[in-house]
Amino acid sequence: MPNKKENKPSQTVKAGALICPTCCVELFEIEVDFELDGEILRDIKILRCPVCQEEQFSPQQQEAVAKRLRSKT
Repeated sequence: MPNKKENKPSQTVKAGALICPTCCVELFEIEVDFELDGEILRDIKILRCPVCQEEQFSPQQQEAVAKRLRSKT
């Protein structure tokens, strides 16, 4: 009986990991300085694609940014 080829990702992806919609690889977390409406927030955690360098926030990171902005007012 011949072996069936399985469709497996080329690299191991952790369960629940966020994936780059363009490159289909796992995003990794970095810290950046982020400016929003003239306000600079230091050491904000953000996700970056190791291939295309696209950056995005996870839902938890979005909430953390919103919380920091609320605490400044």
